Amino acid sequence: MTSRPRHSTAWLLRAALSLGSASAFAQDAPALTAPLVQNSTDVAYPDGAHGDAVVILELALDPHGTVSQADVLAGTAPFAQHAQRAVLGWHFTPARRGELAVAARIRARVQFHQQHPSPTLTQPTKPATAPTAVGAPLEVTVRGQRQAIGQTTLSAAEVRDMPGAFGDPFRTVEALPGVTPVLSGFPYFYVRGAPPNDNAYYIDGVRVPLLFHLGIGQGVIHPGLVDRIEFYPGAPPASYSGTVGAVIAGTTRAPSTSLRGEINLRLLDVGALLEVPIDDGHGSVLVAGRYGYPGPILSAITSELSLGYWDYQARASWRIADHDTVGLFAFGSHDYLGTLESGRMVELFSSDFHRLDLRYEHALADGYVRFAATGGYDSQGGTFDSEGPVTTIDALSGAVRLEVDSALSSVLRLRSGASARFDNYRFEQGTAPVRPSGAMQPAVPSTADPPPTNLSGGVNAEFVWQITPSVEIVPAASFDMLASSRAEPEPAETRVQTILPAFDPRLGARVLIARDVAWLSSIGLSHQYPSLRVSAIPAPLVSVPGFPFGREQLQTVLRGSQGIELTLPEAIVMTVTGFVAGWSGLSDLTANCIQIMPANMPGRSEAEGPPPPLPYHCPADEPVTGRAYGLELLVRRPLSKRLSGLLAYTLSRSTRKAHFVTAEGGDAVANVPSEFDRTHVLNAILAYDLGAGWRSGARFVFYTGTPYSELDGNLPVPPYNAQRDPPFFRLDVRLEKRWRLGNSGSIAFVLEGQNVTLSKQTSSLGTDCIGDASPDSHTTRCKRATIGPLTLPSVGVEAFF
Repeated sequence: MTSRPRHSTAWLLRAALSLGSASAFAQDAPALTAPLVQNSTDVAYPDGAHGDAVVILELALDPHGTVSQADVLAGTAPFAQHAQRAVLGWHFTPARRGELAVAARIRARVQFHQQHPSPTLTQPTKPATAPTAVGAPLEVTVRGQRQAIGQTTLSAAEVRDMPGAFGDPFRTVEALPGVTPVLSGFPYFYVRGAPPNDNAYYIDGVRVPLLFHLGIGQGVIHPGLVDRIEFYPGAPPASYSGTVGAVIAGTTRAPSTSLRGEINLRLLDVGALLEVPIDDGHGSVLVAGRYGYPGPILSAITSELSLGYWDYQARASWRIADHDTVGLFAFGSHDYLGTLESGRMVELFSSDFHRLDLRYEHALADGYVRFAATGGYDSQGGTFDSEGPVTTIDALSGAVRLEVDSALSSVLRLRSGASARFDNYRFEQGTAPVRPSGAMQPAVPSTADPPPTNLSGGVNAEFVWQITPSVEIVPAASFDMLASSRAEPEPAETRVQTILPAFDPRLGARVLIARDVAWLSSIGLSHQYPSLRVSAIPAPLVSVPGFPFGREQLQTVLRGSQGIELTLPEAIVMTVTGFVAGWSGLSDLTANCIQIMPANMPGRSEAEGPPPPLPYHCPADEPVTGRAYGLELLVRRPLSKRLSGLLAYTLSRSTRKAHFVTAEGGDAVANVPSEFDRTHVLNAILAYDLGAGWRSGARFVFYTGTPYSELDGNLPVPPYNAQRDPPFFRLDVRLEKRWRLGNSGSIAFVLEGQNVTLSKQTSSLGTDCIGDASPDSHTTRCKRATIGPLTLPSVGVEAFF
């Protein structure tokens, strides 16, 4: 039998440009340029297939020209699935609006032919070739995904290879300007001076208490499910109202119309993802998860800690009509940290959260309407002492939200929404531990026990107005209301109610000064409900939001920024931003808590008898005022390039009006640098594609030390916070070797190391205290603790199909 050579040809045909989800321009808008394919578009004929076929695909391209998703619009098996996998390897020049690279969605037609042998096989038609008899030209639609003013977006495809991130998109936030780590590798950050407990975390619009697993720093969502990370260090969009810190929002990938999967096996954890299309591509079902077992690594460093974590995600979606989709998304996370005390493991901290989100979305001609309902459960607990109680806070919640995104005209777009939320809190705690001095340390502030029941809601609106092709302004506002009630133990049956309204206006502007130069400006007023500190839980960085405890005062911040964005040759983008922020009523839970023991009072002898007990003093239990200002530099070349890199530098100062306990038991107040103020923070990343499937990269991290006060015994003495810890630096490395499996699959061996320099860090998160050597002294002298080296090696294998 004569064999018949088989091949395919693929076309990308003429473009018709539109503005899509971006705000529309007028007739004299900057020219829109369609993406052009840069590599071969040859698609091999599927094994075992017969006959000719045509497959039409819609490709999603990121601003770097990488195909992030391919959806089948027309075609039959096995051709459709084969083409869908193959086009993921195509690469394009980015679509551009003027000189600005933008995201795009294009249609591609792949035609398969089965034919008899011939001396020369037909070659793929190039994009510039005129259409042949395969049919009418297809349209290429460029949709510039609008980036909010002051927003930094990281695509998962771009950052999964970042050194020191261990393949997790969420960990890359630490490398951005304005982000000051509390501790190297610890996934809690000050952002432009705002404390970690006031940062807001979202997954697909659902608020969650944390995005990172404790200690190890991995994200709580499998990396294969994450499409992009949006980071708002300043005034966020109106839809993210209710935070005086930064907003970090993760968006998951759109449902796939083809089978896909991912397996990750490392020294630290194992993870997997599987997505299966159903109902002829009208729906899909996805399951994913990760289980951490860092015990062997920790045991090599210390035998006194136990750490474990896991997470899960399950999603189902159906396209019930041409423009209507329903989906169900369930996800959750668990963390545990224990310490060895008196020969037994004591729960130092534990955290669980679970969410179930049901949503309906209707696609408009140029936008969408989305309605969602979410149920949630949260639990956080821990203890300080081996003999002390474990205090746990549980919360049951329910929420609904409405989102509308629509173009009102060719130059005006509206993004609006409404939401309502119910939270019911519950405490479980034992008797508060007794300190050696006889003083009681409250596990929970008395003003927060019994716990409250909260009902909150709000509306928001944001207008994107393209005044001219070079000038865009974005006025926005939100109005929120919190109603909280709780029972008072005395007198019986009395309920205390708190009602706190908040109005948050915001204004942003983007002005194109020249072809490659844009000016970005934003200013906004934001409010946030008080955050609860539970003193018995030694992880104040994880807070319970929206939990007022005896004070009718909102956290408030007025913040603004001015920036210049430059588009440079070789796909390099540089942004320089100046920022300023001022807070009142701030719940800075990372501020030091000072408990003064009678035996620690200097200059007092046994002959004088025991001094009167001094109260437990915790400045974070009361609101503080503060401000922050600084300058940020971000230089990026896409990590999808052969030679890529990122340089992020922050010069800043953050201050607080802080409380300090004096030797006489008084309360000294001073404006000082905040507990985790760092003057200089630098991240430098360089990665290079070595060819033949090899890729290497390194990341250098440097930051100056945090402030502290000199101590007399364990009492701070003025000038407060005038001293600085030593600076810290570390080096992270990554080496990958990847092999292709079939047309779209791959398997890789990955070697990574965080802090391969084995650098140690001095921090206020720990203190070394010893008794004074003098026999007549009862003074305890403390010094800043040296922590580490905190280092994480990782050897792993990952496979994609």
